[in-house]
Amino acid sequence: MTLLICITLAICSNAQKAKVETPVAVKAAFSAKYPAAQKVKWSIEKPGEFEAEFILNKVESSALFDATGKFLESEVEIREAELPQGAMTTLTKDFAGYKFNEIEQATDAKGMSTYEMEASKGKVKLELTFDSNGKMISKKPLKKE
Repeated sequence: MTLLICITLAICSNAQKAKVETPVAVKAAFSAKYPAAQKVKWSIEKPGEFEAEFILNKVESSALFDATGKFLESEVEIREAELPQGAMTTLTKDFAGYKFNEIEQATDAKGMSTYEMEASKGKVKLELTFDSNGKMISKKPLKKE
């Protein structure tokens, strides 16, 4: 019986996600860039990339850093009305009847912005991306997580 309990505990402990610590350099770079951030939650985007999800000025945001603390990208939740006019025109013309959510402005390390959102109508679910001028640069089926 004791052996069975030990085996069960070993299996359960291996099945749990290994907790990975965010490097000090990443946390320091984040704190310097976002000193007013609140409710920070760290995760690994992919090996060597660390994502902080946080609230900044009452807005849901995220920032991505590499393991050395180099800033890679940020995403800030925005309202539909904050999209570039070109994007608004495309949404009105080509996506009538769609619902839009998780609208975000993504900004890379060079300061270039794109706008990303989920669009849904019935069973159709898409991920749309627009450039800073509002031109659509990507339309693809939404991946299920």
